[in-house]
Amino acid sequence: MDIFSSIRNIQSNTYERIDKVKHNNEITNRKIEEKDILQKKSKEEIKAELQKIVKELNEAMNPLNTDLEFKYNSKVDELMVLVIDKKNDKVIREFPPKEALRLMEKMRELVGMLFDKKG
Repeated sequence: MDIFSSIRNIQSNTYERIDKVKHNNEITNRKIEEKDILQKKSKEEIKAELQKIVKELNEAMNPLNTDLEFKYNSKVDELMVLVIDKKNDKVIREFPPKEALRLMEKMRELVGMLFDKKG
């Protein structure tokens, strides 16, 4: 292999690396832009969007006659899925379970008390 071939290979590898770095930078910039957009939205706007999505999910599921229902729990800011017996409208199962939701509520209360600025 002559010196010119070596130089061409090095040059080619360098251009490939530069292209990869440019691609990675573009992806990183996109992620930063998406993060900035999410941070600009207030908590109330996000809650409203989640409640709207839950409503749309339930409307989409109705024609399918499924036993699934979606809810938004505002106390812990979590999306819930309920499995319901259509015959008697009894809840068969919840995701996350009630116990987990209660635990999340208590944990948030404790964190709030621990980091309360007044105390």
